Amino acid sequence: MRTTTLAAAVAPILLALPLLAACSEDEPADPTAPVEVELGKEFTWNDFTVADGWSLETMNPSAGVESVEMPVIAAEATNGADEPRFVLFEVVFAKEGNRLATIHCTSVSIEPGATEPLDCTGFGQEVPQGQDTIVVQEITR
Repeated sequence: MRTTTLAAAVAPILLALPLLAACSEDEPADPTAPVEVELGKEFTWNDFTVADGWSLETMNPSAGVESVEMPVIAAEATNGADEPRFVLFEVVFAKEGNRLATIHCTSVSIEPGATEPLDCTGFGQEVPQGQDTIVVQEITR
């Protein structure tokens, strides 16, 4: 019967940990990972690039007799992938860790290398003010 001490059993695992860390550094970054952005500054998410100059605006559609303000993002995106794709992400505005508004952005199918306007309307959202963080990420429910 063979007996193994705990130290002997754990040693190969401990030796492998630095190798696992080195491997993870070589793995490509997740293109759909959340990315913090600055209002109006170019950013890339999931191989889509939104150019400098994008802005947060206010839209006042009338709902019957009542006028309601809602946030809208005016932007264009360029498809950096090598196949036609649709934009589908959300932009989260937060202040001190509290969510102020979430605006979903979509587009028509964008050909590789082409640029198209985004449709980013914050239906049912208040216009965010005083945000200190803006994050682009996959749409969450």
